[in-house]
Amino acid sequence: MHIVVTLKQVYDPNTAPSLLGVGADGKTLEIRSSMSPVLNGYDANAVEEAIRLKEALGGKVTAISVGDESSVAQLRRALAMGADAAVMIPGPTGLACDSDVIAELIAAAVGRLDDVDLILCGKAASDTDAGQTHLFLAEKLGFASVSPVRAIHEASAETLVVERIGDGVVQRMRARLPLLLGISNEINKPRAPALKGVMMAKKAQVPNWSAADLGLAGLQPKSVVRRLYIEPPVNVQTVMIAEGSDRANGRALAECLVAEGVL
Repeated sequence: MHIVVTLKQVYDPNTAPSLLGVGADGKTLEIRSSMSPVLNGYDANAVEEAIRLKEALGGKVTAISVGDESSVAQLRRALAMGADAAVMIPGPTGLACDSDVIAELIAAAVGRLDDVDLILCGKAASDTDAGQTHLFLAEKLGFASVSPVRAIHEASAETLVVERIGDGVVQRMRARLPLLLGISNEINKPRAPALKGVMMAKKAQVPNWSAADLGLAGLQPKSVVRRLYIEPPVNVQTVMIAEGSDRANGRALAECLVAEGVL
């Protein structure tokens, strides 16, 4: 079985809001600290699940990422966890990512690989939370898709039995390969890479496949960020009313509301 996992590098979602700001261009986010970007959490779950499937069924795992040069670090993390190969596609990062463009690039890369049976993607990226790219990718490849998936119960070279999270329900379904799954964080806890894996990942060759290499030179986004802004913080004042009785408290509250022009 050949499994492809897609990865995106994002700002750490645990970054304090006070450290975030809008860049000088008005279109990008800046972190006012030395915090490094991280692997999108759902994508880490996807890597872990891919490795578990490889351990159970055999085959190989290939990780693919679109981004800038620093995104190679996340591919090396996937290699350290147990992926067999990785491919880097230079392209837009962060909020500049257009879901259709990213899906087009990854679809072209998948087309250059040996027969791919299964694609695992995070159900969304924590920076945009759009949850669109993996579904666009499935459509471009002609793969069936199920998302978001919280568990895989049975796996074979022909089908998977998965649990899909619905609105107030959980759907258990059998899906035939080739297949794309949008992975949710309930599915597993990603392993910490072993030291041996980390050392091997540092030495691994990670090829760059440009848009031109993929036959997609001049690919244009369908949507672009025009302007970002952050609402100024709202000052909230708290007034405690303790007049000794419900009647007195009610009267005091009403007087406060009148003074503020609410009543």
